[in-house]
Amino acid sequence: MAQNFPLLLSTKIPLLKSTRHIEHGEVLSGLWYNRAMKILSIISFAALAAQAATISEIPLREGERWWGGGGGDGHNQPYGAGDSKRVDLRSHGNTSSPLLVSSCGRYVWSEKPFGYVFKGGKLVIDSDVGSIAPIEAGKTLKEAYLAAAKAHMRFDGRTPPDVFFSLPQWNNWIEIFLNGMDQKAADDYTAELAKSGFPCGIYMMDGGWMSHQGSYEFYAKDFPDPKGLFDRINAQGWIPLIWTAHFVSPDSREYKRLRYHKKLNGLDYLAYRKKLGSHEAAVVRWWSGVSAVYDLTKPAASAFYVKTLKDFAAAYGIKGFKFDAGDPRFFMEDCRFADEKAEPVDYTRLYAEMAAREFPYHEIRVSWKCGGLPLVTRLGDRTHEWTGSRYAQDTVVPQIIAAGLLGCPYSLADMVGGGMEVSFVGREIDEKLFVRSAAMQSLMPMMQFSPAPWRHLSPEGVKLCRAFADLHIAFAPYILETARHAAATGEPIVRAMEYEFPHQGFNRPMQQFMLGSRWLVAPVITPDDAKVVELPKGKWRDDLGTVHVGPTKLSLTAVPLSRLPRYERLGNSGLD
Repeated sequence: MAQNFPLLLSTKIPLLKSTRHIEHGEVLSGLWYNRAMKILSIISFAALAAQAATISEIPLREGERWWGGGGGDGHNQPYGAGDSKRVDLRSHGNTSSPLLVSSCGRYVWSEKPFGYVFKGGKLVIDSDVGSIAPIEAGKTLKEAYLAAAKAHMRFDGRTPPDVFFSLPQWNNWIEIFLNGMDQKAADDYTAELAKSGFPCGIYMMDGGWMSHQGSYEFYAKDFPDPKGLFDRINAQGWIPLIWTAHFVSPDSREYKRLRYHKKLNGLDYLAYRKKLGSHEAAVVRWWSGVSAVYDLTKPAASAFYVKTLKDFAAAYGIKGFKFDAGDPRFFMEDCRFADEKAEPVDYTRLYAEMAAREFPYHEIRVSWKCGGLPLVTRLGDRTHEWTGSRYAQDTVVPQIIAAGLLGCPYSLADMVGGGMEVSFVGREIDEKLFVRSAAMQSLMPMMQFSPAPWRHLSPEGVKLCRAFADLHIAFAPYILETARHAAATGEPIVRAMEYEFPHQGFNRPMQQFMLGSRWLVAPVITPDDAKVVELPKGKWRDDLGTVHVGPTKLSLTAVPLSRLPRYERLGNSGLD
């Protein structure tokens, strides 16, 4: 059923529940952030209200559940058991796509972003481009997803470089935040990692190194010998990446060169303000302040940005970039692109496509409609807490599952123990949480450390983290096999239980997952050391050597920190 209504009359603007929003470099109080996001939502909705939003209502079938849309809302998926909060893909951020897939074998797709909510036994979609109807693809979640992947995604056999999967990654963010954003903190971390015996493949230098946004020069006072810093990283055989974003500080030399200026022959590579006819550069607010933005919808600007990055990387022996920001909400208030048809999400897509195309060694947090690309996607910053927010550790599994069902199987669960910096300020690290987080990540596609275990944990805790790093390496051949299978077929690496075992009672939120089709992984993500594991039909051998016959439910208690419960599916060693 489709109806036309003004969008403002058919939607509500929810306040965020998190007490604060923390991203690299700045802490924003929850009150300020909620008010700011509410204002941005009102502005963006008001702009859309001039159009007539088409409301499509899709009745749910008995027992039907849905995944997809906003990957950052994965912890609320599957949808359909009751009413949900509205998700607006026009501004969602994280891994997102105009796709919802159903356990009953149908899916919803649109070329443009839409809002959606599950209410009163219906999936209600508001779209700016007409009605949206479900597509019948089969009878299962797997059939729905694979049909959508074939029709709308770009899997072509390419994966990110093997080292992303085969060895743990290290990112110095938490330690340089706690100990000083300078070369000494970075060099100390590098030297200690080399002595620790922990394996490392990718090494990331995170934010705080620039003199200002858009300047690809190190802040000389704090980084007197950056070439030496990266020479030492390269000497270890690690692959160095460095943080960047698409921003340019106003009033800087780079800004003056990149902006439009008729008399001074500015390059005109920055996005404009929305005022029609204006060539004034837009200035957007983000977590580190206010900045102008490279206009990636302009080919010459995109090419200039890429060349700037590559020249900078070559000068210091850097192999790639951690691309941050890109969130569509930044561009909604007062940002106009050279491509007048481009929406904020289109900028997000171009940013991610650039990363995948130009820089094999990369990481990105925000993407739009990028299913099938060899893109290393990261969940949003995790807090150092078990539960309580959409950034907590108990949201990792469902959000990784959601990313896979959006066509982004090469996903990273942020940093072991959490990567949201201020959740480490003024407190000791919870050793149990940290080790459980390491265990959970050890059998995910990628594993990334940041807080140094040897600085914060007991000798036993360090030993356990090292053991889970070694477990990830032991599983690397299988993980790489599943990654190549994903690149060829589109199948997720981390799979929902319902995907692999349809209509067996798994179409609900679960804290266990399938790694490919062979391994069932059931991480312990509560402080009570307990876990309920639900085994499907068939024979399963656990990590202790015991064979179980499913379907059955196992209630584990006093699970030691050294154990990650996992179950090998017997009689089916393939990936199909």
